[in-house]
Amino acid sequence: MEAREIAARPPLQVILGPCDDMRAEVFVRASAPGTVARLEGHLAGPECRRSLTLPAGATLGDLGSSGAGLLARAVLTEPAFWTPELPNLYLLSARLVAAGRTVAEATRWIGLRRSGVRGRSLWLEGRRWVPRGVACHPDAQEVETLRAAGVAAVVRDPPDPLLTAADEAGLAIIAVAEPADGGTSPADTVVERIRGWAMHPSVMVAILPESCVPSLDAEAAAAFRRLKGTMIVAAVACGASPPPGGVPAGIDCLCVALDAGRPPHDAWREAPPVPLLAWRRSAGDAATDRSGCDRLQAELAAWGLAAGGTHRPWDWAGYLAT
Repeated sequence: MEAREIAARPPLQVILGPCDDMRAEVFVRASAPGTVARLEGHLAGPECRRSLTLPAGATLGDLGSSGAGLLARAVLTEPAFWTPELPNLYLLSARLVAAGRTVAEATRWIGLRRSGVRGRSLWLEGRRWVPRGVACHPDAQEVETLRAAGVAAVVRDPPDPLLTAADEAGLAIIAVAEPADGGTSPADTVVERIRGWAMHPSVMVAILPESCVPSLDAEAAAAFRRLKGTMIVAAVACGASPPPGGVPAGIDCLCVALDAGRPPHDAWREAPPVPLLAWRRSAGDAATDRSGCDRLQAELAAWGLAAGGTHRPWDWAGYLAT
């Protein structure tokens, strides 16, 4: 299934709305200032390479204009959701019509996903989801290999072709919002990345670099909440230092960066009550299996009991070894 998107001005934006077992809502927004126009289109599917499902469809219903532009909605009944095991995708075709002609259109595959945070854990489809993430280069053709290994791919600034392949194959992506060359990204650039990644069901978690978090303001946090859908947004925190005093607005969990061979600072035993992803970066090439994650999990289990306790009061939400 090849994803294609045709964009013209004004652009079309897809927003994944609320969903449950019985229905799911998909919105399309268009900026059309000073133009008498309407949105039209159709949502069809699902399609999945590992299952056969009876096709269904929904028509985009125009909801008129507001301060943010034109809005249309499609409502799917008994939707098929995207998971790594069953990566169901729907084909969305939308167009903006003004004065009897199409001025913008988009055709792309989208996925409906139910994921989020409960207490200190990440959840997917009603079950606790504990990601084991390994490094994946943006230009690598490793999608099937990583999926078969049962791991998530940790990618810096992942390109759209890689995400499209992951959507279809069912590979969970943990996207790091920093350029592949290791540079920094301002908050407004990160917001735009979030906007694009939210259209890919494979992007389960987006990690914001530590340098970006201080520049987040209320407007950027509101943009995250509006754009990210069910994608989980994590902020990097230094594991060698005590945990931050709080979690910024718009951030769902913390990604604790650990130095090789060193445990977290003891103060992390009283960490904020949000999910914590342990992230250990390696100076060399990381393996494309979960062995590094398993070693990190074992080390942190020993650290958790090193103070003399017989059990840990909380557990790590995931392990990334890159």
